Amino acid sequence: MQIGNFMNKNIYYTHKREPFFEIANSYISKDSRVLDIGPGVGSFPEYCERDDFYLFEGNPDTADILKKNYKNVFCGLLPKLPFDSNFFDVIHCSHVVEHLEPQIFYETLVEMDRCLKVGGCLVISAPLMWSGFYNDLSHVRPYNPKVYRNYLCGEQKNSRTRNLISTSYKQEELVYRYIASDNVINYYNAKGGALVGYLVKAINKIKNKGFLFMEKTGYTVVLKKY
Repeated sequence: MQIGNFMNKNIYYTHKREPFFEIANSYISKDSRVLDIGPGVGSFPEYCERDDFYLFEGNPDTADILKKNYKNVFCGLLPKLPFDSNFFDVIHCSHVVEHLEPQIFYETLVEMDRCLKVGGCLVISAPLMWSGFYNDLSHVRPYNPKVYRNYLCGEQKNSRTRNLISTSYKQEELVYRYIASDNVINYYNAKGGALVGYLVKAINKIKNKGFLFMEKTGYTVVLKKY
């Protein structure tokens, strides 16, 4: 099995961005008005072979580079989006939310909801908590997919620390990504004593026989606004 390319239903064994770009691209038609939040060097519009996407970039230098190839480039900082309400058919946001403090993240969701048309799709890719999450010093915290269902779908009835944003969304798709990991034993707690020792030995025996352990590292979620 080639770990870098294997895909099975809702499980992707890769950290490459392209499989997740394809998920977003499948919701985009020729006439779709698309916003890409945090486009970086423009990998997503390049993958989709589109030069008419709206790109919202926080780094002025990167925005200037993007302007050489794309006509709808806007520079600014989240949470505020400089667009009219009900303007976009698809909003794509890949590996941005984990860099946001909770209140900024919440206000960004409010702005996404404001800018997205009824019938439009919100596509977010982000990491989960995994052994390598804080290797990037710009990572603030992970946000799991239930957050979107809680604040945009109204799924959870209690334990909200902020106002419900909407109940008009439905989760259309959720896929997870994994990588081969040597860090499985890090999830075991020393409080387990002898039991933990037994489990660690058993895991090491399995690893020595060539079996791979997969660590869940992130997701792509698609939410449609009804």
